[in-house]
Amino acid sequence: MKSTTRIVAALAAIALLAGCQSSTESTASEDTTQLAEAGALPATIAHAYGSTTIETEPQRIVTIGWNSQDSVLALGKTPVAMESFSGAGLENGILPWDEELLGDVEPTLLDSTSGVPFEQILALEPDVIIAVVSGITEDDYARLSQIAPTIPFKETAWATTWQEQMSTIGSVLGQPKRAAELIEETDDSIADLAAGSPNLNGKTLTFLSGNIDGLTNYCADDGRVILMSQLGLKQSAGSAELCGDTQGSVTASREQYNELDADVIVLNDASGQGLPGLMGDKLFADLPAVKDGRLIQQLGLARVMALASPTSLSVKYAFAELVSKMNGF
Repeated sequence: MKSTTRIVAALAAIALLAGCQSSTESTASEDTTQLAEAGALPATIAHAYGSTTIETEPQRIVTIGWNSQDSVLALGKTPVAMESFSGAGLENGILPWDEELLGDVEPTLLDSTSGVPFEQILALEPDVIIAVVSGITEDDYARLSQIAPTIPFKETAWATTWQEQMSTIGSVLGQPKRAAELIEETDDSIADLAAGSPNLNGKTLTFLSGNIDGLTNYCADDGRVILMSQLGLKQSAGSAELCGDTQGSVTASREQYNELDADVIVLNDASGQGLPGLMGDKLFADLPAVKDGRLIQQLGLARVMALASPTSLSVKYAFAELVSKMNGF
């Protein structure tokens, strides 16, 4: 049974945030670091709900959604508030690659799983709100814009590529040249991994999430699958057939498990409980890739999030490790 849209998959993934702390007492003060490039501001950013003009370099930055904070941090700025994450392997609501750059700074952590926390954001007195990888509605955008200039996704909710995210946030922060450099550096690092893994070129891939209660099969336009394609891997025929014309992902029924076989299967398993349950299902356990040990279990929320919507920071955290495992097949 196909999922309706990419947004359904995104909402399923964002449910991993459920139960997270609604906020923490912030020790992050206004970031007065001046990093904007000469002539880069003002800048007008076109997006799904119109356009937003940034007049001066933002100092009190709030990020909403999956990973806009990654690009902000990579560009040398510190958000006063960012999304909180909760799941296996995380203790403080912050993803490890962000924690490394934050150091001792403790931004306010937002919980938007039940909707945008407008009052909390208003109290933070931001001068920009970045929601480039999010699902904010046009009404949300209108309300947020009354608080501060707001930058949502360019076209489709949850569908911003990491390159587009970095480029957009670079423009917002007045650092378009530095953002372009970071994109090039990250692409070069991926190309280096591909060059060092020639045996992966042309191999087939099925990328999954789920457990005994159901499996999600990711399609060719999903960020994870696109990232794998940069190594020369191609979506398996069965996975592509299940996707059809659907974007993002589809649900695979038990009767369709036999179509999921590939040279490599990657399974997102944030809790660590997904694979043990699936191995008790003969239809899954008897897949040739599973029987031959060509399945990679992505354990913990950090590894799952690192590739679910990759960024220049998260790729460095998890991608080389995954490539190393695939090279062992």
